[in-house]
Amino acid sequence: MSDFVDDIERRELIQKIIKAGYGDIVDAFLLNDAKCYTKKGRLNKSGACRVLDFKPKQLDDKFAMIKKLLEKDVYDIDD
Repeated sequence: MSDFVDDIERRELIQKIIKAGYGDIVDAFLLNDAKCYTKKGRLNKSGACRVLDFKPKQLDDKFAMIKKLLEKDVYDIDD
């Protein structure tokens, strides 16, 4: 049952990223998983940069913006 809930939560987060204007990044990672990830499932940053036609700094900046977007949903923040 928790796998089902995790899947729904993951889909909601992906939709939030797409609605925020990062759909091109989501598509690149989902459609080019062999180029963007290693066999062990880790990010292949140079492969992702080639697929997206980004410089590494651009990719880091996009990841930082997405992280900030998802901060409230993913990270426990105590005020």
